[in-house]
Amino acid sequence: MEAQTTQTTGQPPKPETPGNVMGFDQTVILCTWIAFLIAFVVLGKLLWKPILRYLESREEEIRTSLDDAAAARKAAEEADAKAAQTVADAERDARAKADAMAVAARKHVAEMENEAREAIAAKRRQAEADMADERAAAMRAISEQAGGEIAKALDRLLPGLLTDAQRQAYQDQIAADVRFR
Repeated sequence: MEAQTTQTTGQPPKPETPGNVMGFDQTVILCTWIAFLIAFVVLGKLLWKPILRYLESREEEIRTSLDDAAAARKAAEEADAKAAQTVADAERDARAKADAMAVAARKHVAEMENEAREAIAAKRRQAEADMADERAAAMRAISEQAGGEIAKALDRLLPGLLTDAQRQAYQDQIAADVRFR
């Protein structure tokens, strides 16, 4: 009769136990738990430990990579500091060399100026000596010319009044006066 009721009403039969609303059997639940525990133990032995080992090795690789990156960063910072120090040393050396070259150039210019001054002084002394010689020669020429002109004038003015000795003494006196002035 029940088969007729299920077919006519279209509803599943009602369970015989009052607490089993969904129709689960306790043996099925127990078998499911046992299968779960067996799968858990088997997967734990076969799969869980290799996965943990892989994760640990991967974690160690990452840690090593981070340590290497930190060491590389530190080495790069040290290299930058060393390069900056090298540049600073090179700039200091260049400044020192430039200063030394400037001092040497100033010294060379001073030496050249001194040499030029000495050369100019020597030329001035030579020119003054030449001028003194020319002045003396000109004075001698003027004195001789003046003596000759005086002798001519005396001969014209006093043709028979002076003796040759007096005339010569007078010419010498006038020549001496002209030379000292």
